[in-house]
Amino acid sequence: MRDERRVLIESVLLSPRRSAVVFFLAGAIAGLGVLPGWHGSHRSLVVLLILITSTLAGAGIWWAFGDRIPAWGLQVSLVVSIVIVSVAAAIGPSARVNFAVLYVWAAVYASLYFRPVAVALQISFAGIAYVVVLLTDHTSLRTLLVTWISIFGTAAVLSAVVFGLVSLLRRSSREDPLTRLANRRAWEERIDEEMERARRSRLPLSLAVIDIDNFKAVNDRDGHLAGDRLLRKFADGWVGIVRGSGDFVARLGGDEFGLLAPGSDDAGLQTIVGRLHGISPDDVRCSIGAATWDRAETAADLFRRADEAMYLAKQNSRKT
Repeated sequence: MRDERRVLIESVLLSPRRSAVVFFLAGAIAGLGVLPGWHGSHRSLVVLLILITSTLAGAGIWWAFGDRIPAWGLQVSLVVSIVIVSVAAAIGPSARVNFAVLYVWAAVYASLYFRPVAVALQISFAGIAYVVVLLTDHTSLRTLLVTWISIFGTAAVLSAVVFGLVSLLRRSSREDPLTRLANRRAWEERIDEEMERARRSRLPLSLAVIDIDNFKAVNDRDGHLAGDRLLRKFADGWVGIVRGSGDFVARLGGDEFGLLAPGSDDAGLQTIVGRLHGISPDDVRCSIGAATWDRAETAADLFRRADEAMYLAKQNSRKT
């Protein structure tokens, strides 16, 4: 049961659309929570009920149609949420105490799922909206500043912390800790992206599979630390070759690496392979197999062709 709950929580956190449902529902619950003992005007109560209904509708829309809504819909949804929070914060002093904190929720959501520019824009919009809310209450400048800073100082700091942690986790989940290259997960995501881009642009796409020769012998003779150093030297050398070219290098596991070369045909790929062969730290060489996408095969088929070419190159190197 505990594992099922953990899997459920993870599935929600990893999906911005599912999280949108949770955030909208939480906002509706916050609104319902102030209804008992409401001391505001009847008009304010009607407005609050409309806001709660709108929030529940938002949760329902994301629940029913979330997978069909484009990514920019999340941006629009958060803008709408900030407007709802602002209206709720403006309808009465007692409501303002309860609802202004929801600006922090908006900042956290943006930090979890949006890029830096989008995060800054959303928080800026929320900050301006809250200034307008405070000005409608005709508070003194000192009270306005203290109230605003208490909310958006918290939002800014929390947003920076959350965004930093999320960026760190994303990077570590897609980066090989030893070589600092992309890992297999990042490779699989990237190859799908590049194939789709090549399909649209009709530009060539090539792939190379790299395997270090006699790596096990290095580990057995000199130890695993020496093997790790060798892997890092190869990785640093290859990164130096492809830096700025748009090519993509990843560690696929053990002493096997992959290279994606968008825009390169067979001739261009052979030039890149020649440069990769030029990296031979401690006189250790590597075997490389290459293939250019035929625009019909799957990513797995393209990789298989390059992998077979690599094994053939390795057998030929052993004969010579």
